[in-house]
Amino acid sequence: MQTSNPLFAKKNIDVVFCIDGTGSMGPCIDAVKANIRKFPAEYTEILENMGCDAFSLRAKVIVFRDYASEGEQAMLESPFFALPEESGDFEKYVADIVEYGGGDSPENGLEALYYAMKSDFIAGARDRQVIVLLTDAEALPLKERADAFGYPADMVDEEGLIDMWYGKEQGPDFKLRQRCKRLVMFAPSGTRYRDLCSKLDRSYFEPVNRQEGLSDIDWPRMVAIVAEGSY
Repeated sequence: MQTSNPLFAKKNIDVVFCIDGTGSMGPCIDAVKANIRKFPAEYTEILENMGCDAFSLRAKVIVFRDYASEGEQAMLESPFFALPEESGDFEKYVADIVEYGGGDSPENGLEALYYAMKSDFIAGARDRQVIVLLTDAEALPLKERADAFGYPADMVDEEGLIDMWYGKEQGPDFKLRQRCKRLVMFAPSGTRYRDLCSKLDRSYFEPVNRQEGLSDIDWPRMVAIVAEGSY
């Protein structure tokens, strides 16, 4: 291992998974959950193979649906789990995700990105913050559901979300760092996610087949893509 190499100095890595939990995910949700539960071990192996064995890893989950049909339950957010110490709690949280609701597509996935960016990241100079979004559907425009029960009063519009990503006009509690961030989105082509990716630096868009949900994702490739933004 190359722990003496300054490029691989001790760092904290935080990964936030934004997962579509609506009914349309039924055909693929079990595979998604199984792969996310395996993610920490596979991710750690890749980083160690790169020579980066001096790091700590945390992961959290945001499950999103539609405020019009689920109200305040449209956005469910876990705490960060320290891994591998809290692997059991992390795996149980993911295993307990149940697909339901959402009504007709599109869903409130952009709001999930808003919450992900506001996460309580560890934000030292060499730490890393990674956000991974997984959905089989289009996203509603931000604030489209502003009149729905439980919709957050402080929600931003698209310009505000982009400003958040670039760290503009954020308070002292905002911990997403410009040189340490990475956004990876798995979603159908032609969606707002693809358009958003073109406006954000350090972001990556991987198209998925709308008809097959997320069953066509190359999971080892997904883990490798996320790892690329972590060293």
